[in-house]
Amino acid sequence: MKRWIAALAALLLLVGGCGKLRDQVTDYDALVKETLAREYTFTGKMTYDGTQAEAKFTKTGAADITAEFSAPEALSGLVVTTAGEEVKVQFRGMDVDLSAYTLPTQSALTLLREILTGEKAGKLTVKAEEEQLVASGSILLTTYEIVFDKETMEVQEVRIPSLDGVVEISDFSFTD
Repeated sequence: MKRWIAALAALLLLVGGCGKLRDQVTDYDALVKETLAREYTFTGKMTYDGTQAEAKFTKTGAADITAEFSAPEALSGLVVTTAGEEVKVQFRGMDVDLSAYTLPTQSALTLLREILTGEKAGKLTVKAEEEQLVASGSILLTTYEIVFDKETMEVQEVRIPSLDGVVEISDFSFTD
């Protein structure tokens, strides 16, 4: 009888211990999706197909992005806001309203908006590294990677290897 009780106790400890180990496993896929759904701001230094630019990005709502360019000088002061299917461009006192469909699908802004706001359920592969998470996928016939700080879930970089595109992110801050 004592052996039976000892075996049962050992089994309960084993099952209880496994349950605790399971609770410690992080669902990085869900964490990435939740992070991309949040509102945030950041400064992005972009290199895309040989062109360099810098802009302050603000993501609000589910898919609304505003990019305020500060470099190069030719783009300084350009503000592009996407809200749903509408795009508003402000530059040197001019305002232009466009449809999202008028922008080239392979433009840096179109791709960045889709990467940071598009529905990713089942489309992302998340790889946990020592200090980072790297989510990779493909959208609009283009592959991409989003690099997150593993502890804070701040976005650190967006890579679009098929188009020699990189957005180095600084000053990332959640606003919600």
